Amino acid sequence: MKHLIITLPFVALLFDSALADDKPLWDLAVNEIPAELTSGAINKSDGKVILKDGAAFAVPAEAFPDQKNFTVQVTFEISELVEKSLLTVMSKQSGSESGDGFTIDTNYRENPYYARRIATYVNNIYMKASGIGGQRGPEINTSYTFTIAVRDGYATFYLDGRPIKQCYMEMIPNDKPMWIGRNLKETDEPMPAVINSVKVYGSSFKYVSPKESQTDNPRGAVAGKGWALDVPKIENPDWPKVLIYGDSISMGYRRSFIPEMLKENVYVFHCVHFVGGEVPKAALTEMASHYKFDAIIFNNGLHSLHWTAAAVPDQVVHDRMRNLAQCFKNGAPQAKIYYLMTTPHTAPRPANNQPVSALGEKNDAVVRLNTISEKVMQEEGIEIIDAYDLLAGKLELASGDGYHWKTPAYEMITSEISKRILPALKK
Repeated sequence: MKHLIITLPFVALLFDSALADDKPLWDLAVNEIPAELTSGAINKSDGKVILKDGAAFAVPAEAFPDQKNFTVQVTFEISELVEKSLLTVMSKQSGSESGDGFTIDTNYRENPYYARRIATYVNNIYMKASGIGGQRGPEINTSYTFTIAVRDGYATFYLDGRPIKQCYMEMIPNDKPMWIGRNLKETDEPMPAVINSVKVYGSSFKYVSPKESQTDNPRGAVAGKGWALDVPKIENPDWPKVLIYGDSISMGYRRSFIPEMLKENVYVFHCVHFVGGEVPKAALTEMASHYKFDAIIFNNGLHSLHWTAAAVPDQVVHDRMRNLAQCFKNGAPQAKIYYLMTTPHTAPRPANNQPVSALGEKNDAVVRLNTISEKVMQEEGIEIIDAYDLLAGKLELASGDGYHWKTPAYEMITSEISKRILPALKK
């Protein structure tokens, strides 16, 4: 399967980044919408299109002569905040099941606010970002602009010039038109909107976001069917590559682990995922094989504390952990693999100004999971890094929510992993 590259930011002032003599290849204010590229009642007035009752229209495929180099900008206003509605702002792919092209949409939920999201699909792989307006939410009759800039086959998405998310994959082109307002799923309630502007630019248009920050160590994402990796930009292909796989604990220690590894000329890749049921063996094996990893550190813990003896028998836990381990062994037979023991479940703080001083009520589940996992790893020949013992005597470093830890605890995990893997990487 081919893969695609994405980046998510948004730009309000696209003209500032255009060449002075650059003109759109297709412009809603100038070009007519072909009748065969409309769905429902399309009302175009003063260069704007009112979308309601599921109406949609498309930009002709001919507006994309170079599918590896183009820029599209769509400016719109939401007419009404309809509960559980969705607006597909751009969608250029062969169909809902096709693994090519791109889509970007935005939805609305009054509550919970975190269910609102901007979603992007590249080669039909789902990426998401926080919704317009965040906790505040979007506003009606307010102009928003989505931009996609595709350069040498790699795409970047923007919202009003603000980076949303970055993803490295090579986009698979297609010869289909780009639809606006047509939702991929007919079950999604259409969001009433006014499309104020649509412009498609060719390869000579050079778009640069004024709000896109620069970094010495840019990171993005690569995705396949059922998996996604947070990845570094590879500028030194010969450097060792390390994959970390886990839950929010991995999010905690990656903050110190990634820069620590860069000091040692080591790239770190990261997958946030957990197995709460059957192991998605095909997806995880493919993910582990996508890069030639030299070392893998994986964990499956705090999200599985519902695996009590009454709910999930020991043998089922054993088989799931074995399947998970074998995904990494089969996908990356060349890698040195380590299992990170699950960190303790901790009690709440006795008082707001006092540190955590006891283990939590779910810690028995942690001990059970670690005991079974240790047996599996011994059978599979996988080394163990004991993050449980590392932090069990450092409860004062617990955050107080039962699961997470303060920065010094994550730095301890970073130090322990580094101590174990660096000698193997430098052989």
